Amino acid sequence: MSQTVADLVTRPGTVSVPGAGPGPTSAPSEAGASPDLAAHLALRVGRLLLVNGADTRSALARMEEVGALAGHRVRALALPEGVIVTAGDGPAERTRLGRTIPALGVDMARLGAVEGALDEVRAGTLDATGLDARLDAAERAQGHPGWLVAAGVGVTAAALARLFGADWPVVAAAFAAGLVSTVLRRRFAAGGLNPFAATLATALVSGLVAVLLIRLAPGTSAVLGLTAAGMILVPGVPLVNGVRDLVTGHVGTAVARLATGAATVLAIGFALVLAAGLTGAALPVGEAPGRLPVWQDLVFSAAAAIGYALLFNVPARLVPICMACSMASHGLRTALAESGVDLLAGSALGALAAGVVAGLAATRCRVPAVTFAFPGIVAMIPGSYGFRAAIGGLHLMTEGAGTSAALVAETVSLSLTTAAMTVAIGIGLVVALALVPGRPASSHLPPHGA
Repeated sequence: MSQTVADLVTRPGTVSVPGAGPGPTSAPSEAGASPDLAAHLALRVGRLLLVNGADTRSALARMEEVGALAGHRVRALALPEGVIVTAGDGPAERTRLGRTIPALGVDMARLGAVEGALDEVRAGTLDATGLDARLDAAERAQGHPGWLVAAGVGVTAAALARLFGADWPVVAAAFAAGLVSTVLRRRFAAGGLNPFAATLATALVSGLVAVLLIRLAPGTSAVLGLTAAGMILVPGVPLVNGVRDLVTGHVGTAVARLATGAATVLAIGFALVLAAGLTGAALPVGEAPGRLPVWQDLVFSAAAAIGYALLFNVPARLVPICMACSMASHGLRTALAESGVDLLAGSALGALAAGVVAGLAATRCRVPAVTFAFPGIVAMIPGSYGFRAAIGGLHLMTEGAGTSAALVAETVSLSLTTAAMTVAIGIGLVVALALVPGRPASSHLPPHGA
């Protein structure tokens, strides 16, 4: 909940920390809002964007724009530990330090709500008080019903298994694993469990469910079922945003996102190995997923986008556009692969295609392009390569000096492929989103209370 203006002000040159007592009120600028209020609004906008899936460059640009709309120069710095904002110049300068940013999530409806509110500010129809209230509403907004998200993620897990070339018993088991995974993830999040512990526990239980159901079809390998159960937990958006931050020069947040993503993938890999060990299922490092014909790939890549779109809280009316982006990205990569194009080049071009489709749709729908792009590219994230690399690494630790050269080579190759494909997808998306038409020019923020 936002604080009052009196709670936001500080003495010149001091730092205002949320929760601190009020100080003397500074006078509003000629453009309207005071430096205190400008810093407060910029900080809220930036934090909402970063927490819900925006890359650092976009968040900082919006924070600076909010300051300009309020009639003040805003300088913002985003760090893994939080956000710092300074508004105004000279004696009226105010600096605010935001709260620590929790584990980064994805909520496209909130991103859209922030952009919608800023559009109204640009048009001069929303003042400072109204913007603060709209940000409150965006923070309180609820996502899709839990049962709908669980069903959608189940469809996504099943579609991913099929995209890997799995038989129908494995597809059915992956659907069940997706349902269980979503229920557990929401319960753990509501209980405040450590994100890494929650991911490990979710991957373990959903992996066990997948293997036990696959056992009902004798002679069927559990590898693809375990892979699908793990894929839906991969932090694809933070990984891609980490690459985007790296490309745009925000190294600190890039390293934090990429390190968190890598640690999460390792936790998932450990959980899958544990699930395989408890059930006696084989989990070979060198068993690569298969490939479907292009027409089937288009169908199941569209289905795979459904769960991601619901999980990312994309408005229901916009889910078909996410499906179109997924078809453009994954379908193009498969078609290029059948034509002999390298997997890395195909991944970059697929992400580029998804980004272009997302940009065109975003211009028409007046929402951020990532609303469509992220659900459209997550199916391309090399989760199966990352899991197999993590599994290979765990084998290296347990076997020690007795490790075969083939296992070492395979693990290194998988690790490099995972990193290179993630970078290729991130670069393709960065290039595509750079082609997206810009937002309308800023006007001004009406005076506080006007």
